[in-house]
Amino acid sequence: MLNEDVAFIENPPGRVVITVRLKRRGGFLSRFQPPVLERVIKLDELGSFVFLQVDNRKTTLDIIDAFVSRFRVNRREATLSTVSFLKSLVQRGVISIAVK
Repeated sequence: MLNEDVAFIENPPGRVVITVRLKRRGGFLSRFQPPVLERVIKLDELGSFVFLQVDNRKTTLDIIDAFVSRFRVNRREATLSTVSFLKSLVQRGVISIAVK
């Protein structure tokens, strides 16, 4: 699921641009930063496809299956790439993953 402070737009050739709003952290040096920082992330075609598959209904396995059928890659390569990409999105604060 997308985090609250995330917005995205789709560019025509199937590419996504994500904007993440980050709040200022506490501490002495944070006084010199703006109250809200915006980070822009531009995704390529593969990243855009995976990102657009993320919703509250699909599991990681569903996203991997869609990736394999769309890009005709072997399952192991798709699994490693997709899981690594989703992990990087979580670390950047773009998505949250719920464990069922």
